[in-house]
Amino acid sequence: MSAPRKKAWQMAYDGGVQALRELVARKGARTLLKREEMGSAGWSAFHNAAARGHLSVLEYLWEESGVGPQVAQMVSDWGSTPLMSAAYYGHLHVVEWLLADERRCPKEMVRAVSYDRDFYPHFTALHYAAYRGSVAIVQLLATRFPELAPMVDKEGKTAAQVARD
Repeated sequence: MSAPRKKAWQMAYDGGVQALRELVARKGARTLLKREEMGSAGWSAFHNAAARGHLSVLEYLWEESGVGPQVAQMVSDWGSTPLMSAAYYGHLHVVEWLLADERRCPKEMVRAVSYDRDFYPHFTALHYAAYRGSVAIVQLLATRFPELAPMVDKEGKTAAQVARD
């Protein structure tokens, strides 16, 4: 008996561009948008590639898969965006790539707030970067999007206050 096939999110997490290509060739690009191809919290292949810093996977999903805009703008079950994932894990190169084209990360996604009740409540990408001490990402986001600086989380803290805690 063979091992079960990896899901698209697992392929992206592992940096498996070739595996994703084969999946799309076999099942079609729309399979990347199906719930069963996502992680338990609704993280898409794009979220996982952003979280792991796999720019080659992101580029494949955006440029070649045929569902780039749809998969890039998916939001997880608790409001997480691929930008938040990259900011949290400190992948400046991914944050820069996402922000280089507004179609990959529209302004409403930059201003998005996660809404998980228990874990990092109501954080923006700037909050996540500040929490993790990703100074370069904090500087980039605060400079390009100054409207993020006064935004507060569920506890009433700005990203600067989160960074100090």
